[in-house]
Amino acid sequence: MKKALWPTIWLSAVALLAAGLASISKMGFWWSFLIVAGAILINGWVATFEDDLPGGFNNPDGTSTPRYAIVASWGLRVLGGELALLCIGMLALHFFGTP
Repeated sequence: MKKALWPTIWLSAVALLAAGLASISKMGFWWSFLIVAGAILINGWVATFEDDLPGGFNNPDGTSTPRYAIVASWGLRVLGGELALLCIGMLALHFFGTP
């Protein structure tokens, strides 16, 4: 019984939020359900990642940073650098490209 309690509560909360989103946005219930469930899961993953970084709730002194947090941090830095270069390239094309 205890194993089924928390998933039932979680699915009920997602269904309630999805029903509210569906009624406000005139979107189908199942699409709203997928959006709400995905948003809650992604938010949980981001919160866990942030807590595992040095200075976070699970790692206040920075001595026990998990391997995935180190790899993900470098991956985010690389993606940020690529995005910055793409933005600079698009601005250069906008201002210095031929009309």
